[in-house]
Amino acid sequence: MRPTLHLLDWTVIAAYGVFVLATGVFFAKKASKDVDSFFVGDRKLPWWIAGTSIVATTFAADTPLAVTGIIASDGISGNWIWWAWAIAHLIATFLFAAMWRRSGVITDAEITELRYSGPAAAKLRVIKALYFGIFINCLTMAWVIAAMVKISQAFFDVPAWQVIIACVAVAVAYTILGGFQSVVITDLLQFALGMLGAIVLAVIVVMHFGGMGTTAGDAGASSDTGLLGAVAQSARNTGHALEDTLNFIPAVDHPTMPLVAFLVLLGFGWWRYAEGNGYVVQRLAACKNEAHAEASSLWFAIAHNALRPWPWIVVGLAALVVYPRVSGEIPKELIAGDTTIKPASIDVATGGTLTIKGGKPGDVLSVAEQSVPFISDGQAWTATFGPFKESGTPHAIITSQEGVRRDLGALTVTLLDREMAYPLMMGQFLPVGLLGLVIASLLAAFMSTIDTHTNWGASYLIQDVYRRFVAPDASEARCVLLSRWCVVGIAVVAGLTALIIANIAEVWRFLITLGAGLGSVTAARWYWSRVTPHAELAALAVTTVVAVVFQMFFTATLFGGPNPFFVVDIPSWAQILIVAGSSLAAWVPVALFGPSNPPETLQAFAAKVRPSGPGWRDVASSSQTPLWPAILKVIGGCGLVYGSLFGIGHLLLGRYLEGVAWLLMASLLLFVVLRRAVPNPATPP
Repeated sequence: MRPTLHLLDWTVIAAYGVFVLATGVFFAKKASKDVDSFFVGDRKLPWWIAGTSIVATTFAADTPLAVTGIIASDGISGNWIWWAWAIAHLIATFLFAAMWRRSGVITDAEITELRYSGPAAAKLRVIKALYFGIFINCLTMAWVIAAMVKISQAFFDVPAWQVIIACVAVAVAYTILGGFQSVVITDLLQFALGMLGAIVLAVIVVMHFGGMGTTAGDAGASSDTGLLGAVAQSARNTGHALEDTLNFIPAVDHPTMPLVAFLVLLGFGWWRYAEGNGYVVQRLAACKNEAHAEASSLWFAIAHNALRPWPWIVVGLAALVVYPRVSGEIPKELIAGDTTIKPASIDVATGGTLTIKGGKPGDVLSVAEQSVPFISDGQAWTATFGPFKESGTPHAIITSQEGVRRDLGALTVTLLDREMAYPLMMGQFLPVGLLGLVIASLLAAFMSTIDTHTNWGASYLIQDVYRRFVAPDASEARCVLLSRWCVVGIAVVAGLTALIIANIAEVWRFLITLGAGLGSVTAARWYWSRVTPHAELAALAVTTVVAVVFQMFFTATLFGGPNPFFVVDIPSWAQILIVAGSSLAAWVPVALFGPSNPPETLQAFAAKVRPSGPGWRDVASSSQTPLWPAILKVIGGCGLVYGSLFGIGHLLLGRYLEGVAWLLMASLLLFVVLRRAVPNPATPP
């Protein structure tokens, strides 16, 4: 049943809304000064604000829901779908962050006409602005909005679309008013609130089970205690191997996350983010100097990958106990004599409608605590149920007007949408006041993503399309005004896109597949002077076509919903490999044998950005700077982030020796990485 929000809960939620709107009003005058102020805040951010803002942006309302769903389907190791991105975050930190800051751009699309020249470069800039500012950006916001729909269904008595409009309106309002600075300042509160809410929920859930406890695994239940013991018992009851749920690295024969999928994610799943994506670049560009840019990216890599996940994972594990997974396959219908009920399952969170053939007027269908009279739709009898108190297999009982009862057998009441488990756990375990706090934390997470993506998307449309191609002489005031209208337009398009999203993790998988083809050429252009705009266009075209074909015809669902075009399933790991290979096969020959870059363009880029490594040896002397120190820092950073991630995880799961060892290694590597940090040059704004 839907939990009731009390006055204290509403007060906490309202206080948050007042704060973010006040922040927008406070920065409104400064944001109106010029385009730089609206999109990069005069480039004066310290590392800790910029880095926390990046973390808050990725800390969207969808993430805890997606993690909860991943644990139910793939176990803890399923999180490698996004844990692999840590490699990209560290590469972006030590190989790209300083160069982005030195470039002086506002958007990552803008770099194309600094790196290249001519009509092809101009065409690439506008295509990338529209591709990432509209297509990728709105798809990302759409899955965040889809998550907010699920949260709304769990807590609010009004239609979900009204909640979404209210939240988006607040986020857009303070973004329009205060621009980039209101976004990053509200991000600080949003990150703190999000982490606090996640930790509070995890602690209360663990206390309910009497602590984390221990388990002997599949050997037996005699030594099982606490949450881990309950998870082990649930796994035994539903026929799931406990190691598939708790292992950090998947086994070779993992049923849904095989080792080959893990290796592909580790090798290719992070390519799109290697140079830093758009909103990351926006914050790097807004930093005081390149040292702050690098430090902000490192803080983001640590906080995003090592600190955030475990409260969600703990709640996701508990959800396996509170809302058990189904053992075996659910039958499609229940049959008793001449009476049939379809389907043979119903969602515990939202209820649903059952269709009955063979019913009679006045019949009542009883399932668990609910009894519903039959209603005719002109073709069949239906019975519509609300949310149920708990999962289970209660019998479906039909009672006639005469009082005759017919038992049609066990109907499965289960959580059909496993991502809904997170908000349901909130409603079940949190007391008055704390429920409002955690709901406010999810609203904050939602708004932190919407504000960033609308502001960032508008920066593409204004900086890379309007000012570059439509009205180069437009005044600063006009550009700021149009920027505000673009924020509104992008939010509307994202809301419409959300209508096609049924499963958040499925959209993640599509963008990872797409990114495996897009990332290689954009990373290579910084370290190899032969890369041309024609090579980037080739990679963009081939990658998009192949990835969309895979999604339309070779993926069982269309973003989690029905796929009418489905032909045969190709595993996502195989799709990633094929897309990455197709992209390389397209752009590398074009770079080698196609049109070359003008020498003067390359020299100007090298003088401004100062790339290192052998790929620029023929262009600029700065390329003689060796790459190996940065590569060593990437390796050390990976040890730091994954050591922290595994160390915290092992401690939570009662593996204290392993946990301490991983954390000691991470601490040592943190010291080494910080000792080798870049100097603090006075980069001009």
